[in-house]
Amino acid sequence: MTRIAEPHDFDDDFTTEHALAMLDFYAKTLIELGYRSARYEDIEAHIGSCRFETPKYDTLNHALWMCEQTRLFLRAGRLAKAYRWIGTIQGILLMNGVFSILELKDHNRLALPAVRPRRQD
Repeated sequence: MTRIAEPHDFDDDFTTEHALAMLDFYAKTLIELGYRSARYEDIEAHIGSCRFETPKYDTLNHALWMCEQTRLFLRAGRLAKAYRWIGTIQGILLMNGVFSILELKDHNRLALPAVRPRRQD
């Protein structure tokens, strides 16, 4: 199997330091909203079909776990994988109403807010 070479760093605007700050911010946000880190034990059972039907609570618990795992990818220099996982985390946060697309776009532009996110239902 061909191994894909990992990049040495993100581009000039998006650094490993910023990626870690985003993960910290997303983890803190999810913890403040009452979620806990929990990995899906059987990923195929949760998202193996064409439709994503996992309950919001489980999905956001999994997103918090993904934040922790993505930090490990960054430490190991697996930047391509970390970048993909950050995108997946952001997608989960968007689809579950934690942040808007404009807020997530600002996060990518190095504008992490100091304010708390909207309250969840």
